Amino acid sequence: MRLLRKTTRSVRYYSIAVYPTLFDDYLLLHHCGPDCSDKSTKAYFKTKKEALLQSLNIISEKQKNGFKIPQPSQIA
Repeated sequence: MRLLRKTTRSVRYYSIAVYPTLFDDYLLLHHCGPDCSDKSTKAYFKTKKEALLQSLNIISEKQKNGFKIPQPSQIA
């Protein structure tokens, strides 16, 4: 999922994704756009439910900071 926040100079984004791994756990990967650190933040969870709950917590915090889920017409 990608979240967007428009500023006066640019549009910033924050990306969050959950991936299954080869070891029957789940990787939660999240990072911000090019104006932020080059590092991605990674966390591993034993269940998909745990990973999704953490991603919802991150999304909630980012929405408090002005990020929004884009409409399909804004993604292009």
